[in-house]
Amino acid sequence: MKATFALLADTDVHNLIQKLAWEFHQNYRTGTLRLPPHVSLKQPFRVVNLVAMEGYMDSFARSIQPFDVILTRLDVVSSLYEGIEYGILWADVQESAALRGLHNRLNNELTRHFGPVPAEHDGESYHFHMTVMIGGQPIEVYRRFVSELENPILDRSFTVRELAMFIYDEPLGQDSEYLCYKILPIGKSN
Repeated sequence: MKATFALLADTDVHNLIQKLAWEFHQNYRTGTLRLPPHVSLKQPFRVVNLVAMEGYMDSFARSIQPFDVILTRLDVVSSLYEGIEYGILWADVQESAALRGLHNRLNNELTRHFGPVPAEHDGESYHFHMTVMIGGQPIEVYRRFVSELENPILDRSFTVRELAMFIYDEPLGQDSEYLCYKILPIGKSN
């Protein structure tokens, strides 16, 4: 099993992203995402003891205070799966000291508590984003969708108030199962 931690969008951003995802699916039959709109703090990593990971999540969530996240624009990036280039449509997230600090802290603390937990893109090259749609069509379809939008600039912010843990079957892929396993409010009141 794999897991990851993510910051959930507020209601307004959730609705905006889901509306875009549905429109994209209706126009290009891409399928829809099964996870709520979020900003991942780390890509999926192997978990041996889910109960212990939940305990860590509880203390991690209490230690974070609400902060603002800024979405800048819609962008398309490439993803290779079984030799085929698929697209990912995401809302680019402006990096902040808070986001970078949480990513680095997770990498350090998870390794200290659970041993090595490597994930793709860990470290300074990690790019914060909010996925709108992934896979289901070649990358050209994603590029066409964005080019047809009147304005791919989002220039929108929201205050992060919830942390989620997503869990995934292995191996990860188009047919694996995954879900939003747990949501906690962030801050000392949790």
